Amino acid sequence: MSFGARRTTHLSRLLMAQRKKLGLRPGQVAALLGATNISRVGSLIGCFEVGEPITDQWLEKLINALKRDPEELRRCLELDQEEAEQQLEADRRAWEAWADEPMDAYVWVRYMPAVYGVRDVPKAFCNSREQAEGWASRELRRFRAKGYLQWTRREQTWFDQYGINPRRLPVTFENSRPIGGMQVGQSQRRFLLGSDGQVITGGYGLLQAGQSGSTA
Repeated sequence: MSFGARRTTHLSRLLMAQRKKLGLRPGQVAALLGATNISRVGSLIGCFEVGEPITDQWLEKLINALKRDPEELRRCLELDQEEAEQQLEADRRAWEAWADEPMDAYVWVRYMPAVYGVRDVPKAFCNSREQAEGWASRELRRFRAKGYLQWTRREQTWFDQYGINPRRLPVTFENSRPIGGMQVGQSQRRFLLGSDGQVITGGYGLLQAGQSGSTA
């Protein structure tokens, strides 16, 4: 189940409108920002305008260069925050309904770095979780691999290499999403600000400093 489809924000639309009002192309804005790689940063700006993430470093420079009214910016951020929280709650409800659906147990196998596979647990070993865990452990030992048993969408059992040291772990909405769970774009974690002003998971297209993203 996937969440967080790409979408524009009030902030990105506001800044795009201001760029167009000034008669500037994304590459020209990148030059104003002092970018050494104008093409790359221009592309970053264009992607931000259609819903992709941007680092706070470039966002701050973009806001300063386009000179929007601070109150207008604040209002856009408040609207984006409100919509992001609503979307997060909608995602949570959808995940809870999805997680309650029945599924066939399987074992996720890490054969070697970057090589993975999934093996269905035979029905004969699905009478209990303990029975399925025993089968999973033997399979992982046979492949000299590590992995986990997905017993239900809410229950996993993780094993070290050779299928040893089983550990039962719950799957929740928070830990099921790719943070692997709350991500924006392909690999960058999303965030939004809580009512206390602190960064919380969820988000609308901004990256925290120090996280991956284009920094040309």
